[in-house]
Amino acid sequence: MKKENMKRAACTVAAAFIASAAMSFPSALAKPSAVSAADGVLKYEFEDGKTSGGKIHANGASDVKMGDFPEGTDLSGFSGKGFAYLDQKGTTLSVDVDVPEAGLYELNIGYCEPSDPNKKVQYLNVNGVNQGELTCPYTKSFAETSGGVVNLKKGKNTIELKAYWGYTFFDYLTLKPAPEKLTNLSPTRQLSNPKASDTTKRLYNYLCDQYGKHIISGQQEYCGDHNYNLWNSPDVFIKDNEAEFEYIKEQTGKQPAIRGIDFLAYNTSSDWRDHAPERVIEWVNKYHGIATVSWHWNVPCEKGSDDIAFYVESANPKFTTFSCTKAVEEGTWENSVVMADIELIAGELKKLKDADVPVLWRPLHEAEGGWFWWGAEGAEPCKKLYRLLYDQLTNVYGLDNLIWIWTGSTSPAASDWYPGDDVVDIVGYDKYNCADGVANLSSISSTFYSLVQSTDCQKMVTMSENDSIPSLENLVNDKAAWLYFCPWYMNYLTSEQNNPVENLIEVYNSDYCITLDELPDLKTYPISGEETPKTTTSSVTSAVTTTTTAVTSSKDFKMGDVNCDGTVDMSDVVLLMQSLANPDKYGANGTDKNHITAQGQLNGDADKTSKGLTSNDALEIQRYLLGLAKWD
Repeated sequence: MKKENMKRAACTVAAAFIASAAMSFPSALAKPSAVSAADGVLKYEFEDGKTSGGKIHANGASDVKMGDFPEGTDLSGFSGKGFAYLDQKGTTLSVDVDVPEAGLYELNIGYCEPSDPNKKVQYLNVNGVNQGELTCPYTKSFAETSGGVVNLKKGKNTIELKAYWGYTFFDYLTLKPAPEKLTNLSPTRQLSNPKASDTTKRLYNYLCDQYGKHIISGQQEYCGDHNYNLWNSPDVFIKDNEAEFEYIKEQTGKQPAIRGIDFLAYNTSSDWRDHAPERVIEWVNKYHGIATVSWHWNVPCEKGSDDIAFYVESANPKFTTFSCTKAVEEGTWENSVVMADIELIAGELKKLKDADVPVLWRPLHEAEGGWFWWGAEGAEPCKKLYRLLYDQLTNVYGLDNLIWIWTGSTSPAASDWYPGDDVVDIVGYDKYNCADGVANLSSISSTFYSLVQSTDCQKMVTMSENDSIPSLENLVNDKAAWLYFCPWYMNYLTSEQNNPVENLIEVYNSDYCITLDELPDLKTYPISGEETPKTTTSSVTSAVTTTTTAVTSSKDFKMGDVNCDGTVDMSDVVLLMQSLANPDKYGANGTDKNHITAQGQLNGDADKTSKGLTSNDALEIQRYLLGLAKWD
């Protein structure tokens, strides 16, 4: 067996055991079990932990040089015997915790951060694996901040804080079982725009069907128009924008299903255009892919300026002083600019609508970071601008082909920035956590589940931008069900310090990752299970089961094909186990649209030592998939 096949087989075995353990979860990706809230809150003191390069103050503030901190700093409110302190980047603080059951836990941390009037951010590691970041807002006395939702194994776990911005006191951490519904991953099937086009609804339903079962591959293109031979090929726009896509094809033999395209050239302050809308149309209608569109919104650097920018002064030498607050006030010159730009961008998006092209639309991204003008003046003006943009594009210009993505965070202030469920369809997160020249293949599952929790499980969560693609092992083991990944262009994809080739190959060639060749015909994909999807390959139909009619004819019999899609794979094992664990939902008369049928029950009876479906049938199908069993 080749090394690559051995890896794939190992992944299949792992997936099989996870699927068997999950039993009642409607997904090929196992969900962690929630723990009863009756078990109470666990509390651990950081002064009882371990540090590398930090300081343990086991007797309170008695040995703290208070003159090193701003006036008014009060360290008297600690719990236990004392607290700990991290300052320099790379110093660490860890505590071993012991939990009664494996599952998701809400993590909160007592801290004091008197050094930065904004915030400090630290890395959060669980059992040696980075799971995202801990944001510590400014406070001169001890307070509490959320560490998000962490996935812990039964028994001993190590929770570690690694200084990124440092200079923070840490008092304690608490753990309590997370709500059980976090494991269900059943987002709303209703788009924010009730008048969305059928094609847009079809794409959204496809995304819903994959959520928690697969991760969809994506890649951001190098922005701008790089086709310098348009006069020879006036109708070909992607031709020379293929560096990242050719690299992926060369390394993996596959192509990403999602293409990221930037509309940064589209504003009324510049005449430069780069055929971005045309590339979107070509990618969707010619290559049959999915497009996600961001908009680095360029505005005048100042009133009357011919120069344009989207960064603020603290972020880039070329910056704008454009006011987001003024932009949403009628009668201001800033408002005149944004209204003209919205009209222009509506015209470009209408090209997509006229071509029957739905798009994952991601405006005003990374607002909370404050490095772009739309986020530089705080949450309220940014939300007003987002809702203005939504209203204009949806209700004034009638664009029904947009699936709206809000790029959020897990900081304590994230909820203040969220525009609202009524104008958001998907929540995104831009992951950039590689450090010291080393790839970070973490699935950052705590970040994922914190974002799931932030909308009360109503919205799908995706990795809308990233450096490293998480490893297959981490995605599966951590149960981090990101909808898709989308590395930024050039070095973010091609360097080993961001994306090692071996990991790229493994992810792209796994059954868990959907690539361009595995997408179904999204123009005919069923809306809310009302129709039967037409697929271009059998690998995707394995992930989406729409058979709901009991068929018992012998001509339809296929051993192991539990979901009756014509292919035997891990999705058959999952459905079989679901039907055993939750017959009311997934049995022959179950309420779920993807329940097992009578024909599926016949097909699934693979273990000939007994009649009727049992867990042994699932094991027999798994043995067949691994080549350990042969059927006539």
